Amino acid sequence: MESSILSAPAASGLRQPQRRPSASRVVFIAIGTALLLSAVLCPLSCVGDPTWRFRLFQVLAIVFFVPVLLRNLPRRGQAADVEPPAVAPQSARFAGLLVALAAGASAYAATIPLYFICDDFEHLALIRHPFMTSLWPQLTKGQFDGLAYIFYRPVGFASLFLDFRLWHYWAPGYHLTNVSLHLLCIAAVFFFCKQLQLKSETCMAASLIFAVLPVNVQAVTWIGCRFDQLATTLGMWSLTSAAHFRRTGKVSSYAMAILFFALAVTSKESAYVVPILWLALELIPQDRQPLRPPFARSSAPLLGYVLAPLLMLFHRLHTLGGIGGYRLTTDGSPLAQSFRTQSLVGILIRAPAETLFGYNWLQPSGRILPLAAGATAAIFLTLCLLAKPTPIGRRITWFCLIWVFVAPIPTHFYFRTPDPGLFSSRAVYFGSIGVSLLLAVLLSQTFSNPKVSLTWAFSISLLLLIGLHHNVGAWRSAAQQSRTFLSSLDSFQPTPPPRAVFFIKGIPDIVNGVPFFTVGLENAVRFHYSWRDDIRVRTEQSRFVEPWAITIDMTSRLKGDPPELPH
Repeated sequence: MESSILSAPAASGLRQPQRRPSASRVVFIAIGTALLLSAVLCPLSCVGDPTWRFRLFQVLAIVFFVPVLLRNLPRRGQAADVEPPAVAPQSARFAGLLVALAAGASAYAATIPLYFICDDFEHLALIRHPFMTSLWPQLTKGQFDGLAYIFYRPVGFASLFLDFRLWHYWAPGYHLTNVSLHLLCIAAVFFFCKQLQLKSETCMAASLIFAVLPVNVQAVTWIGCRFDQLATTLGMWSLTSAAHFRRTGKVSSYAMAILFFALAVTSKESAYVVPILWLALELIPQDRQPLRPPFARSSAPLLGYVLAPLLMLFHRLHTLGGIGGYRLTTDGSPLAQSFRTQSLVGILIRAPAETLFGYNWLQPSGRILPLAAGATAAIFLTLCLLAKPTPIGRRITWFCLIWVFVAPIPTHFYFRTPDPGLFSSRAVYFGSIGVSLLLAVLLSQTFSNPKVSLTWAFSISLLLLIGLHHNVGAWRSAAQQSRTFLSSLDSFQPTPPPRAVFFIKGIPDIVNGVPFFTVGLENAVRFHYSWRDDIRVRTEQSRFVEPWAITIDMTSRLKGDPPELPH
């Protein structure tokens, strides 16, 4: 008998799903599609404008998501078959978790030695101060940008504050914390799938794909993305606790879900989408357990899932004196409230496309990446066409689609324009979990044999690792240039006089899609000279003669400036 995406005991009594395609047929279609895509991608790999490649994969993402959506529309006569009998999750099998953790650790081990970059120096300048100076204002007032309080992220800053007490100015320590948080998030993905009573191979595939998805490189590699990492990791454990409460009725799990959510939204506001997924869990059938506590069987938990985000939002509005966030330069209104047509395009097309095919096309590549990207796209397109949806599978797929398309809403303004360098990819770190779970479900719906399903999961992971390694290369290059720049300052001025003013030319804002010194230049120079707060840095020569002016031209020292991002 064919197996469902649920564990074997939970799937008993359900309608037998459709006949799955043979493994040889899947291989034949995947290879044919890969050859076709490679024929298109290889010429494009030589094209100077990386936006063409970005747009091509944007189209491929549309070709992927549209069939998935249409093939999983509700079918008449299947609603009565979606309720599984009451069972406990499959006996714990942690081999899949260990494999996913090992893959994630090995994939990001190369990022640990990297140096500080861009916003990292801004955060170091803050967290080096005592608690009452650095952290207490973040808790009571929020983050100040010089004009207004824009963000309320005290838990994120607390994490960096503790890191500084442990690592001080040793950059690898901060990267080690980032990798550890990524591993915690991988574990949360695995246990969340367990709470949904998915098969062991589906749990493993989802956590493994998430571990090596290329689009997550920025969120894991950049120390300044600690806020995104914490919000996603805590948000995932909130969802896992909510799924455990829904299955067992344990009030302690419900309380943990609320607590993790509160910590997540005080890490970064992107976690406000978690309550939507709390409610979306109701799409997935659950066991009928009359012995669960009355509170779990009532509508009170759903009410709590609405009140919790409202209370946290009220606290944010009260603390910041408004919604906060980045502001428009024209009238100073919050950028998050400026929702345009391009924002809708970003949510529905660009953000999901970046999540699925997250390749940094501004980073120079040879022939390997286009071939690997084409093979990956071929497999994804094959899965979306050959998967045989089951009644429960349709509901889980819709849950994943809601996840993917809701996750970028708080940061919709990042995706108004094409982003071939993944400059804003940190904003889809949370949404990438929905994509990973969706791909794992499609694998389970395509192959009934667990060994075959896992083989394909490993094959996909190896292809994704090529893209991940390519994306990490851009960060390695930018971090090396950051170290080179600061080291070269001594050759210009070993000991700056008091109140020195540096006029620095030739510093790129972006290096191969990586934010280099869009901000943080002044604090980087102060950091290099043992936090000389009297030093000032300018990027353009002032018409006024300032005392102790030092002009530095880095154009000849920092080479390989990337093409500018399209506007």
